Amino acid sequence: MSDAVGSSGAHGVSGIFRRFGWGLGDQVLSSATNFILGALVARAVTPRDFGAFSLAYATYTLSLGASRAVVGDPMAVRFSSVPADHWREGVRMGTGTALTIGSIVGLGCIGAALLLGGSLTIVLVILGVSLPALLVQDTWRYALFARGRASAAFLNDLTWALSMFVAFGLLMNAGLTTVAGFTGAWAGGGTVAAVVGLFQLRIVPSGPSSALRWFSAQRDLAPRYLAEFALSTGASSLIVFGIGSLTGLAQVGQLRAGQIALGPLNVLFVGAAMTTVPEGVRLLRDSPRRLEHASRWLSVTMAGGAFLWGVLILTLPAGAGRFALGANWEGARSLVFPLSIGVVGYGLSFGATTGLRSLAAARRSLRAKYVDASSSVVIVLAGASLGGAQGAAWGYAVSGCLRIVNWWWQFTRAMREYEANLVSRPID
Repeated sequence: MSDAVGSSGAHGVSGIFRRFGWGLGDQVLSSATNFILGALVARAVTPRDFGAFSLAYATYTLSLGASRAVVGDPMAVRFSSVPADHWREGVRMGTGTALTIGSIVGLGCIGAALLLGGSLTIVLVILGVSLPALLVQDTWRYALFARGRASAAFLNDLTWALSMFVAFGLLMNAGLTTVAGFTGAWAGGGTVAAVVGLFQLRIVPSGPSSALRWFSAQRDLAPRYLAEFALSTGASSLIVFGIGSLTGLAQVGQLRAGQIALGPLNVLFVGAAMTTVPEGVRLLRDSPRRLEHASRWLSVTMAGGAFLWGVLILTLPAGAGRFALGANWEGARSLVFPLSIGVVGYGLSFGATTGLRSLAAARRSLRAKYVDASSSVVIVLAGASLGGAQGAAWGYAVSGCLRIVNWWWQFTRAMREYEANLVSRPID
């Protein structure tokens, strides 16, 4: 019989750091690729065509976030410490569900394209046709991380990047620098990576009926994770539009420039999340206390990284700052200190967030997310109304500190409930 993932040799300290490194590298690759993609398309096409590409890419991003909430996150929680045959069945059902979600949204994109005109039509058609494969590709990544094969996930994303840039080179060499060509190259690269995933995992996604079985099996997780995604997206959008209406576009730009200065920390947090949840699940299987201990150290480590980056930005020579952000540098630098406090608070709560995911405590993580999102909207907008971008930045600092108490309280309660269930569980 196949052994569960995470035997003593599989999740030793060196193995955990190695997988963490691959996860961080994967996120760096993804972020760099997205940045270069946007820059190349923006330089090569008209503003109108770039707007069409941006709308299509935003549709993809929203679809990706929803698919991760419904499929990717439950897969990381439920299939990171299971026998191989159980993992394979979970991957088969999960990718089948992602394929179904992509097909439904893709058909919606094609239907919308038929009602529109201009470059947006062909861009939405390309997205609609390729979206099922793109969501499956992302699910392959979650499956590989759940299995402890972080290097294979990196290789899959690298395949997408190389395929896309080769296609870009061919298009530019042929003089075919149209928004349709660039969109096709981007989506085509993702489709190639999805096909490569079939050979990496040697698993074929199941049919549409698997989506119903998946939702039934993950009904305690998927709806709540989807609600968390909706809360995060809604709160972020409400804050941006709220600040714009209260203070004007210049203040929004100043705040955004400050956030960009701290942007590499987003790469750190997202990359860490890809690996720390599966590792947390494996630690929990060994001992709840190991998960609790690791969660504390994870928070300290992430907060330390955020603190050091904030200090680096604050001590950056003015010339280097202006090179990176131009005329926006001075305004951005004035906000780095309060924004850094908020990000350090995020880091100090990171271990609790990961711990709640590892415990599959979706009810408590949704409560924490609701308090987090609602308090952030109120506090940040109150700060903006009182002090513009500076006030909003201090609002982020305050909400970041409150986040520490909120998430750790929920994690502590969830841990007690988990241990109580262990004690009361009947012995076979």
